[in-house]
Amino acid sequence: MDDPFELYFRAYAAAFDAFDADEIAARFHCPCLLVNSEIAVPLTTRHAIVSNICAVLAHHRAEGYSRAAVTDVVPRHQAANLATVEVGWQVFEADESLLWDWRVTYNLVDYEDRWQILVATTHGPT
Repeated sequence: MDDPFELYFRAYAAAFDAFDADEIAARFHCPCLLVNSEIAVPLTTRHAIVSNICAVLAHHRAEGYSRAAVTDVVPRHQAANLATVEVGWQVFEADESLLWDWRVTYNLVDYEDRWQILVATTHGPT
């Protein structure tokens, strides 16, 4: 049986591949926090989440994004309704050349019977 977090992030990648902002946004808790080494961005409304995702998708499209692949999924901690999961990502262009390679640690909460991203922390390449 496949790991539920691996299935979750494969579906998340498929939503990015389809440039489906609504499906991606549905995976985020409101409010949520996006973090990288330079900035922390709190998104406090559903509109802010969707707007941010639309901007990310526009950037991906402009850079030549074709598809994303989950390279590994590592749950670090789980409680009944909480999980911290580190995910390796690779993004490819149409010719299958590697565009980006990085890791994200997700703090997930099981809210209303579905896992939602509460915090996404992007950090260095794999």
